[in-house]
Amino acid sequence: MTKARRGRRRQARTGAGAGTSGPAREHWRADGSPKTRFPTAADANRASLRFRLELGADLDPYQCRLCSGWHLGTHRD
Repeated sequence: MTKARRGRRRQARTGAGAGTSGPAREHWRADGSPKTRFPTAADANRASLRFRLELGADLDPYQCRLCSGWHLGTHRD
């Protein structure tokens, strides 16, 4: 019989960005999948506004240092 594990369970992550920080973290979601890339700031702003109006999601566009594209992310002060 095996002993039950105690404490916090680690969530398995897959993908190239799993468990990364810094510039690579800007490009990957927490689950390891890549974020949606928008080619221009205007495209990212339109998507941000659409998400805000349709879903109430407060997402801010930013330029990714890894791919030079634009992504949406939660605002952090």
